[in-house]
Amino acid sequence: MQAKSPLCSGCQHGIVGRIISEVIDELGIMGNVVGIGGVGCHAMSMFVMNVDFVQALHGRAPAVGTGVKRGLNGEAVVFTIQGDGDLAAIGIGDLINATVRGEKLTTVFFNNAGYGTTGGQLAPTTLIGQVTTTTPNGRRPEAGGFPIHVAELMAGLP
Repeated sequence: MQAKSPLCSGCQHGIVGRIISEVIDELGIMGNVVGIGGVGCHAMSMFVMNVDFVQALHGRAPAVGTGVKRGLNGEAVVFTIQGDGDLAAIGIGDLINATVRGEKLTTVFFNNAGYGTTGGQLAPTTLIGQVTTTTPNGRRPEAGGFPIHVAELMAGLP
């Protein structure tokens, strides 16, 4: 970490940013890492991590990461950092396609089971029965569908 965190007190994003920074240091890959930030609070990691960062359009971090990785001839370590709205709602197609193509990216997925940046509304990962600002009686499958279980979905891909 290189600067005072712009994140809210108690937010896990700063902790994860610190862990990523420590791993980069331990692996000795500083200078060969590019982070791709999705839309959301987690993208503020770019301000507290000492790595090259690209801010992607909403949901497009896997596509941007693919371009960066290929543009650098596959030699850079590229990771995306995305929340559940960015990854599981708008970006699920990009993530699935990058995975089935076998792109060599690492995705750090923040799943708080709601749209945290915009007020805690129902998200694709909101659990059945979970209360949000738009589901005050909890998520009901007949009204809001079922949650996407991203890890399980990705594990089932080739």
